[in-house]
Amino acid sequence: MSMADAPPPQNERGHERSWKDKWASINSKFDTCTSECITNYRSDDKCKDSLENVIADIWNLKDWLVKDITVGVSQADINAFLDTKAFNISACGDIETAQKHSHADSPHREDTVLTWEGNHDHPSGSPVVFSVIRKYKDNPGNIDRWEDAWELVRRAINEWEKFLTEGGLL
Repeated sequence: MSMADAPPPQNERGHERSWKDKWASINSKFDTCTSECITNYRSDDKCKDSLENVIADIWNLKDWLVKDITVGVSQADINAFLDTKAFNISACGDIETAQKHSHADSPHREDTVLTWEGNHDHPSGSPVVFSVIRKYKDNPGNIDRWEDAWELVRRAINEWEKFLTEGGLL
């Protein structure tokens, strides 16, 4: 059975889960991420794990929206949004793809490689641990686009929130 033929995800009571469940999960995981990386920092590993968890959900929300027939969001709608208004969500997609397949190589995302780099003296002044570095394959010395990983997650959530609000879903 292909993923397209798979039944919708079920919750603990056997009911189909909707995109709203994934949205709630994103917000809950972001709260955990904020605690692990900012307000109650304990270790690099806990911070990175919480970042990776919320990043995966941010990227996968697109699939939940398309598969939830009550929403009416098409794959074309999602692709248009990701290609024009979702730089941060796309960066999360690169990170998630690299975690899953050990590399990210997409012509839609400037042919970049993303790496985690510890940075305890981040310019934000927060005790944030990881920054996402975009290194361009066609210009390896160009690392001018980097982002604090927590900030990247916050901006990606804001992009989704705007999309969902404009679509009348929130």
